[in-house]
Amino acid sequence: MIDFDELRKTVAIKHNVLLGPDDPILVTVTLNDLVLSRYVEILTAQNEDHQKALAAALHAHIEESKATAGRVITDAADYVSKQVRQAVTAAVAEASVQLRQDLVDARAASREVAAGADTARAARITAIAASAIAAICALVAVAAVVVVMVK
Repeated sequence: MIDFDELRKTVAIKHNVLLGPDDPILVTVTLNDLVLSRYVEILTAQNEDHQKALAAALHAHIEESKATAGRVITDAADYVSKQVRQAVTAAVAEASVQLRQDLVDARAASREVAAGADTARAARITAIAASAIAAICALVAVAAVVVVMVK
């Protein structure tokens, strides 16, 4: 509450007017004090309500931001996962094509080696046959020389 003695003293000093303890102006001051006190109470209550509403709104916005951030992170992870999957699929497909080509080349080389082995076998058989024929010819020539010498 207001200290009326202090108020009367201040008015006396500043305005050179003496107010009695039951001066009607002090009733007005009391009424103003009561009205202002009530309005301060009302405004304080409203301020508290507004602070609670702001805190609730802030909390709601924070939760919404978290949800949005979660969606952004999930979408980004899905995108990266999709890109990695596509890159791996492309690399596997490329490697598969290369492996198939390498397998075709290896089979062709294997056929060439087999053909070379067949050619080597044929050459060996031909060489053996030629040696046998040469040996027979040599025997015939020796026999002919022996026959000529014996006669």
